Amino acid sequence: MDHTANYIEQNPSVALYPDDTLEDLQRAGFQLIQKKRGFRFGLDSVLLAAYAASFYAKTPTRRLCVADLGVGCGAVSLLLAARLPNAQVTGLEIDSVSCETFERNIRLNHLENRFKAVQGDIRDLAAGKHAHLALSAGSFDLVISNPPYETFQPTRRQAESEEWQSRRRAREETDLSLSELIQAASRLLRSGGRLVLVHQMRRLPDIFCVLRNFGLEAKTMRPIETLPGKSPVTVLISALRDGRPGGFAADAPLLICSKPGVWSAETALLYGLEKSVPDEKKEVRT
Repeated sequence: MDHTANYIEQNPSVALYPDDTLEDLQRAGFQLIQKKRGFRFGLDSVLLAAYAASFYAKTPTRRLCVADLGVGCGAVSLLLAARLPNAQVTGLEIDSVSCETFERNIRLNHLENRFKAVQGDIRDLAAGKHAHLALSAGSFDLVISNPPYETFQPTRRQAESEEWQSRRRAREETDLSLSELIQAASRLLRSGGRLVLVHQMRRLPDIFCVLRNFGLEAKTMRPIETLPGKSPVTVLISALRDGRPGGFAADAPLLICSKPGVWSAETALLYGLEKSVPDEKKEVRT
């Protein structure tokens, strides 16, 4: 990393490095630092934040304890916190560069009293080894995650740059399995607490099975259609800790484009409010 830095006018104590970009999130005055290369936030992050916040639409000022597992630079947490002004967010991230960027985003947006950054391994949390006071078992109302979608493919592994290793960790279960993620979320949630994640439709049988294995009951899902008539690839899912079986609801699909190159009305509304998302294709995984 080139450590020659400029400093951001909004908060002169926060450095902006040559390999950083600065995005205006168009919500609550929040801005986002992220790396030019590697994993960058996009459509999945916007949809996950909006979907998670929708469960609290009738009580937007309720105080919520939120954990973001695999927080990255903090895009989902910032978008969620802008919608839920009393949310207290703890972000857990294994990658040191991403965690440092998240810490800068906390300072940049003056969220020191609402946000905590913890560098650590979700697998340790799943195994009950993570002893950080900010991640106490059974103390969270909401856990959110945009986890790796793809199962680990060892035959594809080869010498890679740090940038590509970061991308692989974000997209493929090289360092974290679905089971470990859900076990970690289950440990953090209070009884009745909610897990919200974005994943792939083809993994639904695995997801529902693992949720029940760790005391979580799937309650809603919303498929994401890229175009009318095209089979959904991605899905938003919510589950409750110690939830009763039954009462599952599959919502109408969220349509991204009404025709090629044209946003649907719902997506246009999201992007009208969060129009800084730089490239809608960057995080749509097929």
